[in-house]
Amino acid sequence: MKIAVEGCAHGELETIYAALENIERRDNIKVDLLICCGDFQAVRNEVDLACMAVPPKYKKMCSFYKYYSGEKTAPILTIFIGGNHEASNHLWELPFGGWVAPNIYYLGYSGVVNFGGLRIAGLSGIYKSHDYNKGHYESPPFNHDTVRSIYHVRSLDVFKLKLLMKPVDIALSHDWPKGVYHYGNLDELYRWKGFLREEIESNTLGSYAGQEVLRALQPDFWFSAHLHCRFPAQVVHSQTGKVTNFLALDKCLPRRKYLEVIDVGEPKGPLELSYDAEWLAITKSTLPLMNTEPVHTKLPYAESVIATLKPNEAVIKDVKELFDGDLKIPENFTQNVALYNPARHRKHVQVTAGTNPQTDSFCRKLKIRNPFWVTDLPGDVTSENPDEISLSDEDDDGDDTQSSDISSNVTAPLPHVEGVQRPGFLSSVCKEEQVSSENPDEIGLADDEESESQSSDFPTARAASSSTHSETRANTDLPFKENDQKTGHDSLGDKINPDSNSDTEPPPKVFKLVRRNQNMYSTTEDSDD
Repeated sequence: MKIAVEGCAHGELETIYAALENIERRDNIKVDLLICCGDFQAVRNEVDLACMAVPPKYKKMCSFYKYYSGEKTAPILTIFIGGNHEASNHLWELPFGGWVAPNIYYLGYSGVVNFGGLRIAGLSGIYKSHDYNKGHYESPPFNHDTVRSIYHVRSLDVFKLKLLMKPVDIALSHDWPKGVYHYGNLDELYRWKGFLREEIESNTLGSYAGQEVLRALQPDFWFSAHLHCRFPAQVVHSQTGKVTNFLALDKCLPRRKYLEVIDVGEPKGPLELSYDAEWLAITKSTLPLMNTEPVHTKLPYAESVIATLKPNEAVIKDVKELFDGDLKIPENFTQNVALYNPARHRKHVQVTAGTNPQTDSFCRKLKIRNPFWVTDLPGDVTSENPDEISLSDEDDDGDDTQSSDISSNVTAPLPHVEGVQRPGFLSSVCKEEQVSSENPDEIGLADDEESESQSSDFPTARAASSSTHSETRANTDLPFKENDQKTGHDSLGDKINPDSNSDTEPPPKVFKLVRRNQNMYSTTEDSDD
């Protein structure tokens, strides 16, 4: 079973699918699942575009609307989490997850699904301490503040993931878990991005929320994006001896390391997307904790209370019965907004709050209320909020002319990404040309007023030594860097055993690299891999 992992999509679905089809054709393989790690940008029309927190020059429709309208169909089953550059009104309609287009599934604020016998958990958004303990209070129409705060991770979503008792194979987050960089090749990271040293040495770079989930779940693999670079690491959880292989990937641009394909072995279940019974039970049990106000969410701290929220086998069985024993996620995608017409320029588009029948169906099936929607509101409500987002007329050069457009409030561009060096993924196999990106228009990483650190790509310290399919295709263990640990406490809060690397058993599942992206825009064979 082959799984492709992609970093920041930034709406470039056509390019990503074309790259995967190129891999399948050249290597004679079939990719069964695509995982995207945020900044997916599921923009259906101009209204969605107005709800994306980016400077005006980045407000482009890209290609997702073609998959929403049915003009194109995703050739590979795709799942994704949210990042910090999303069509927030679209994802707001699907807080528990759902199809954003045929064959493209969103995991929700946090979620767990099953595919081919693997459990895949995801946490959407990025971490900001000032919003972490608040509820999910944002709803369309957004103002200048809420269009950003809506994608900030909340404590309840982390709390729910930490209630999971059964093993998780793959976990996803948009930003990196705090401290994970201590388990990779820091020397090379500093070599390319020395300005990160202060944040890394003070242990302030990364997500506290991701760190909490990583520490609790200890999955076999963790994939992230956000910092627009490729970074491998191997986290040894000293208390349990388990190993989490971490891999961050770049954004979708030519000659960037944004896509990799791994072989996870023979599937242990059907190659279809299904609900996770334990996660359904947790969603049901934690609903009373749901907070939709901008106030502190009250979470239990007593272990005795927390234990009552962790589902036992009897509770899981009851949940399965609600779904008549069939946990396959229904293919119930519905177009619920006006389709985008490239030939028409819509003026003064008004953002309204809309419902999605998938969320209503999910809540009815699980026998819970939808806490994100007031049931006595009509299906399409026009707000009179003076801070609502509207889409103004735009000149040919993209400059907005009306102050009512949310983009008029964004005066500072996102931080520029420095030039990126691209050494090979497998240093003893790949001998790739180093390419620097000097594009001054590429999207940065963070909120406009809240700058996030960015890092560059760098070579991996340990290389694989075998290739079984062909000289252009490596099939070997992912070469995650084993960090030279020091005694004391690591950045994830575990006590470090200086001999843990030599004594630790390998992860229970062996993930093998099939193909990483290289010359994806070329129709010819790669010269080396």
